[in-house]
Amino acid sequence: MRVFDPAPLPESHPDYLVIERIVLALAAQAGGLHKLKEELPDLIRQAIDEVIDTPRTGRVRASELEKTEKTYIGTKVEILVRNFFRLPKGILDLRIGGLDVDVKNTLGNTWMIPPEAVGKPCILVASDEVRQTCFFGIMVAHLSNLTPGMNQDRKRSVSSAGFKNIHWVLAEVPYPPSFWSIAGKEKTHKITRGTTGNERIASLFREIQGQPIHRDIVQAVAQQKDYMKRLRKNGGARDTLAREGIAVLSGKYDGSIIGSLDLGHVGPDEFISYKPLESEQISLLRRHNKID
Repeated sequence: MRVFDPAPLPESHPDYLVIERIVLALAAQAGGLHKLKEELPDLIRQAIDEVIDTPRTGRVRASELEKTEKTYIGTKVEILVRNFFRLPKGILDLRIGGLDVDVKNTLGNTWMIPPEAVGKPCILVASDEVRQTCFFGIMVAHLSNLTPGMNQDRKRSVSSAGFKNIHWVLAEVPYPPSFWSIAGKEKTHKITRGTTGNERIASLFREIQGQPIHRDIVQAVAQQKDYMKRLRKNGGARDTLAREGIAVLSGKYDGSIIGSLDLGHVGPDEFISYKPLESEQISLLRRHNKID
């Protein structure tokens, strides 16, 4: 993303009232501006990861995507943004505060604005996978904010002058790195090469220990509708791991054990695996039937 001034637009700006109307409406729908700023980075990470689809493809980076797939990230962002704010689709991507607003996303340095959005407010989302930062801004797509040239789809890009007329709600805000980019290629390959859901889930918690793993990752790795069944005991991966001395703990049900082991915060929708070495920890986990 190119360098820009992240300062909010002044009240004297000709588009200030329209943009303020949208910002206030978005904040109200999100439950406050702070909630918007807290949760949008996770939303952007989710959109990218769902298209990369590591468990099925073995890819871990957005740079490995085909051109058409990168375009589809924009569609995912549009859908997730609309659902996050609980807004209806209008003539453009969504309708808010009585206005039709388009949603544009980029992994690059600018956005492509279609003819139907010219003169209309646009939500501009960007992600920088190298720096792991994201951006969320609002601009009215006047022709003066766009380049004169068009591509074959008659789309114009936001110009350098246009960047000065973007109101930034998020600017260079860190967003979570991809779970799989942290895991790395070697561990990712070990996890995804399993032929059954149980095998893949067992590999996931064997290879990634001491780190919270969200249930969305479990679902993606299992690749089955009844994915939680693959994690449970009595036929699931927990049986295999327990025999190996590896405990799989739930943030929702095993908080006291996680605290006793000093494993840090594990959310209610997260799990963490741990192989104890000290006799006291081994006794604790055996007492709670977490390992054999």
